[in-house]
Amino acid sequence: MEALALHEQATAELLERVVVGGDLSKLTPKERLTYYAAVCHSVGLNPMTQPFQYLYLQNKMTLYARKEATEQLRELRGVSVTRLEHTIQEGIYIVTAYGRT
Repeated sequence: MEALALHEQATAELLERVVVGGDLSKLTPKERLTYYAAVCHSVGLNPMTQPFQYLYLQNKMTLYARKEATEQLRELRGVSVTRLEHTIQEGIYIVTAYGRT
């Protein structure tokens, strides 16, 4: 029982550092993997399918949801895509998806 309490405390401290600091690069590789797995578990994703990748945004390392994440979440939540639109604005390709449950 004491080991579980220590694990929960360590997990809480890890999450606090990520949520408050917002920069995964400040974590050790082991802590990043723990965080990655916790995020996957919290939303029901399989971490072995690599649903996220690490990206640097505004000089902070963060998790970016890949297509694998959106597809798994869409299937888990029963969302079907009803329409897709795409445009290019200022050299940026923009896709808008419409869905329904």
